Amino acid sequence: MVSNSPTISILTPTQPHPQRRRDGCSECRRKKVKCDLRKPVCSRCARYPRGCVYSLRVSLVDPKPRPARTPELAILANQPALSLSPFLSSAESKFFMHVLATQTAPVFFPAAPKLFLDRLISAALGTPHLLYALLASACSHHGRLIGDSTGTSWTACLKFTNRAISGLSSALNEPTQMLRAETAMTAMTLCTNDVCNGNMHVWQMHLAGVMRLLTAFLKQPSSMADSFTLCLVKWFTTLDVLAGLSSSTSITHGLLDRFLESCPSVVDDICGYSLELVPVLTRIGQLARQVDTLPQQVMYEAQMLDLTIRSLVDRAVPSNTLNTHGPELAHELQHTHLAFVHCALLHLHRRVQGFPRDHPDVRADIHNIITAIQHIRPFSQANILILWPVFSAGCETTVSEERHLLHTRMANMRSMGMGNFTRARDMLEVFWAAESPLPWDVYFTQQGLELVLF
Repeated sequence: MVSNSPTISILTPTQPHPQRRRDGCSECRRKKVKCDLRKPVCSRCARYPRGCVYSLRVSLVDPKPRPARTPELAILANQPALSLSPFLSSAESKFFMHVLATQTAPVFFPAAPKLFLDRLISAALGTPHLLYALLASACSHHGRLIGDSTGTSWTACLKFTNRAISGLSSALNEPTQMLRAETAMTAMTLCTNDVCNGNMHVWQMHLAGVMRLLTAFLKQPSSMADSFTLCLVKWFTTLDVLAGLSSSTSITHGLLDRFLESCPSVVDDICGYSLELVPVLTRIGQLARQVDTLPQQVMYEAQMLDLTIRSLVDRAVPSNTLNTHGPELAHELQHTHLAFVHCALLHLHRRVQGFPRDHPDVRADIHNIITAIQHIRPFSQANILILWPVFSAGCETTVSEERHLLHTRMANMRSMGMGNFTRARDMLEVFWAAESPLPWDVYFTQQGLELVLF
């Protein structure tokens, strides 16, 4: 493990590169073995992820690039302190900044383009409320990784969260600050933290706030030309669509609609599925809530949606994802997409059309989801993207072997500090114990329980 007070040094472009690679994780460097650099946990450390720690390398990205080359920053342990940002004023904040960039961000966005993560962290270095929101996510994630649910990490999480909320409130009172992408990012980070920490009583408020901020931000002509803006919209859409599918809450926003025509028919690196599925998934969530009032109309539309979903099966991974993340993760992203496609069919058949669990179409949907999951390595970060398909198939299958596989996958992701997997796994066990014939969303609604499978 790294020291609790990592410090910072600047590497200039003129410094000679070392002859031997030193960017492996701490354990591989200690054992002097080759590291495959897989993040957040390399292959050698997959069984014991707590010791797998990387040195932080963050490229500062200016939203308005300048001709001069921006220096690269490295946060390393046991070196003379040098401030990255005036808001990183303590050893504690520097340590959690390290955790954020090397562990938390790769877990939250396992296949995201480097541009997105660089811009996210770079923006935080100059925006205190965003920085504090991201540090809060790093605190809670680190606490789950080391089993510190009530100690130092939790105390730091509360402190940074309070600072983020206070700063966000101030920004919302300033028109120029309210229309910045960083302000929407802060609200979105808080919302994501709520989901991962199980704070269901406040996440809906943050989600609605994000929608209002993004709507106002997108009205600015300059925002539409920025690829980073699209990443923000996809981040929000992922939260909102899964909220509509896994709870009684849904915001019909349409923020992504203006981008869909220009988006290629490929697997998206933020969502883990083709964006063509977004309107379909949104509509399934809506129809599930209308089936009792408009049964004939709903059933006809369900048949049309079935055909649409099946037409989206074959989607490739873009070449930039292959180049950035390598062939293994790129291959697995094709199967995260398939897991979502067949899970869409499963929800359509079970929740909208009301088929029983032993119906041939439902059994085929579950089989296809599990087949897709089996093409993803047990500890691959790609599993992080498919909580909704994993949980849905787990609730609908009664086959013990299938339940065991899905339960184990959720445990693997829980070991990576994913609090949303922890909560979903606990609720899956509750649902199995109840032996309810109801679709899981109906059962949990009747029990007054809420779950967002992000």
